[in-house]
Amino acid sequence: MNEVSNHQAAPIPIEEMVNDSLCHVRDGIQRRYQKCENQIRKSPTTSVIGAVAVGYLLHRLPVRAILVTQVRILSALTPPALVLFGAAKLYDYLQRREMSQ
Repeated sequence: MNEVSNHQAAPIPIEEMVNDSLCHVRDGIQRRYQKCENQIRKSPTTSVIGAVAVGYLLHRLPVRAILVTQVRILSALTPPALVLFGAAKLYDYLQRREMSQ
């Protein structure tokens, strides 16, 4: 019969997971930005017409009300997010402490 090892792999720190996620997001944004630049270079007239249309729509929309609503939602969600992050850090700390013993 084979013995099963109780040795667990080291947990991935929360910061590393967050940094990996942010790197993926940054890379995706850079790819989209380059794609947008290439599209503008290929057809500048269409891009200008699109920019004017978007500007007109933004002028007609209640942008201030939308931004205020987003700030309210963000301020309501920030404390629970911080509590969850703190709990994750505490879990990570306790897990490392348990593994070191």
